[in-house]
Amino acid sequence: MEADDNDEDSTFGDGSSSTGGSTTTSIRSAITKYEFEHGRRYHAYKAGRYVFPNDEKELERMDIEHHNQGLQLGALHLAPIVAPQHILDVGTGTGVWTIDMADRFPSATVIGIDLSPVQATWVPPNAKFEVDDFEEEWTFGADKFDLVFMRHLLSSVSDYVRLYKQAFNAIKPGGWLEVNELALSVFCDDGTFPEDSASVKWADWLDEACIKFGRPVPKLDQYKQWIEQAGFVDVQERMLKRPTNDWPKDPRMKEIGRVSDLNFT
Repeated sequence: MEADDNDEDSTFGDGSSSTGGSTTTSIRSAITKYEFEHGRRYHAYKAGRYVFPNDEKELERMDIEHHNQGLQLGALHLAPIVAPQHILDVGTGTGVWTIDMADRFPSATVIGIDLSPVQATWVPPNAKFEVDDFEEEWTFGADKFDLVFMRHLLSSVSDYVRLYKQAFNAIKPGGWLEVNELALSVFCDDGTFPEDSASVKWADWLDEACIKFGRPVPKLDQYKQWIEQAGFVDVQERMLKRPTNDWPKDPRMKEIGRVSDLNFT
C-alpha cells in the first residue's frame, strides 16, 4: 500500500431469549438498570459478561465501524444469499446491520440478539431484537437460518468452537455462517513502524487484558480451523488490510483510514 506524500488534506487536525431458557428474555426494568464504572455505562443483564461499554459514546463508535465495514467490504454481507427467509445477527450491538438487512430483504425475518437493549425502537416490521446471551444454549431450533452473521465479537466469546457448533445446528442445509473479525494488533508492510510505539503497546496491553478477563481475542488464523471443526465445509477466508488513519495515497483506502482514525478517537 503506497503512502500519500501530501498529508495536508487530513480531516483530523495534525494527522492523528432464544439462546437461554425456554422463552425469549423480555426487556424488564432490571435489564436497563445499567452499571457504571469510571464514567462509562455497561450492560446489566449478565453484568460483566461483556467487557466493553454500551453508552452513547460506544454506540456511536459501533455505528462508525458499521460504516467503515461497508467501505471496506463494499457490501452488507459476503455470503451468497439470494432470497433468505431467516437471518440471525449475533451480538447485534446498535442493531444497524439487522435493520439494513431487514430493509434489503423485506421477505426475511431478521433477528438481532445482544446483552444490551440499546437498539432502535423504530425498525422495519421484519426486524426484531432480543436480549440474550449467545453463549447459552440456543433454542431457535435446528435448520432455521439461511445466514448467521457474527461481526467483531472480540473479547465476548469463551468457547468459539461451541459457538460455531451452535450456529451450525441452527443453519439450514446450504445456509451460511459469516464471521467478520479484526486482528488485535498493529502491522506494517515495510517494517518502518517502530515496535515500541504507543500503538503497538496499546494493542498488546488490550490483548493481555482480554486474556486476563478469560476471553482472549483469537489470532486471525484460528477462526477458519474452528469453523471447520464445528462442521462447516467450503470455508472461505479473506484477509483485508485496513489503515489506521489517512496516510494511504489510494482515495478509497484513505477514506477507510479516516474513518478508522475517527473510530479510535
